[in-house]
Amino acid sequence: MPRKLELDGLKLDITAVEKLINDALKYGDFVAEKLYLRKLEKLRKELINHDNEFVTNASVALFFDGDAVHGSKGILASFAGHSLDNFQELVNKVFAYKENGELGSRGTISNKASSNLMITGVAKGSFGFILDEVSDQIEITETSLKVALEEVIELISDTASADENIFVSSIENIDQRILQSLKNLFITLDKGKSCLRIVGDKKEYRLDSHSISLARRRTEATKIDENEEAKNIVLIGQLPESCKFEALDNGVLISGVTSKAAAKRLQMKKMNSTIKVKMIIKTVSSIYRSDKTVYKITEVYD
Repeated sequence: MPRKLELDGLKLDITAVEKLINDALKYGDFVAEKLYLRKLEKLRKELINHDNEFVTNASVALFFDGDAVHGSKGILASFAGHSLDNFQELVNKVFAYKENGELGSRGTISNKASSNLMITGVAKGSFGFILDEVSDQIEITETSLKVALEEVIELISDTASADENIFVSSIENIDQRILQSLKNLFITLDKGKSCLRIVGDKKEYRLDSHSISLARRRTEATKIDENEEAKNIVLIGQLPESCKFEALDNGVLISGVTSKAAAKRLQMKKMNSTIKVKMIIKTVSSIYRSDKTVYKITEVYD
C-alpha cells in the first residue's frame, strides 16, 4: 500500500480519537479518556514511524469514480480491466525507456516482467485498486520500478494539468510509444466518463472529468517523430546525475538528455572536445502549437 495512503488513514484515526477524548472529557468519563489517550499515543507513534520510513518498492493506489463506478460497491469489469491494462502498459514502457534509453518503433518491450505490478488490495471510498511491486528480495535503495512508477504518476498529472507549458515540458521526455499508451489510458477514462485519484508514495493527484477530457484532446493532437543519427559534436557541458548535456552541432548550440550509459561515457570525455555520438533527434508536433526539437544521446563512440 502507498505510504501516503497509510499516513492519511492514520491522520483520520487520530482525528477520530481526539474527538472521542473531547467527548469523554465533556461527560466526565475518565476511564474512557485514559483508554483513548493511550490509543492516541500509539497512533501518533505509528504516524511518526511511517512518515520516517524509507520505502524502496513501487506502490500506487488508483481510485475511480463516474458512470462505470457504483459508489464503493463495485466497478464495471470491462472498464476496470482496460484502465488497469492501460496503466500497466504505460509503466512497462516508461520503465524500459528509462533502463534502455529507447524503446524502438515496434516489437516487444524489454524487461517487461521486471516492471509488472500486482493487485494486492481493493481500496474503498470511491472504488479503487492497490498495485504493488512484489519481490522476495529486501532492497536497500529505491528500485528502478519505483522510480519509473513515480515518473508515470507525474506524467499523468502533467498531461491533465491546466497549464499547457507543464504538459509540453513533460511530453518532451517520452517517445511515441509511451505517448500512445498515455493516450489510450485517457481515452478509456474519458469514454467511461470517469474521474481518477492516483496516490503514490508521497503525492496524490485528483483528475476530474474535465481534466481527463483535456488530456485526451492533448494526446490525440500530439505526435512525436524520432530520427537516429551519428553526429560529431563539441561537448561544452554536462550534468551526469541528471543525464543532461550541452553541445555545439556545426556551430549551433543544442541541449538535451542522455541515456544512463551515455552519461557515464561522457564523463570520460574532455570538455570542448569533439566526440562522435549516436543521437535521437525528436520532433514534438501538435495542431495547437509550434514544433519543438529535442535531443537525446544514446551512445558515445570511442
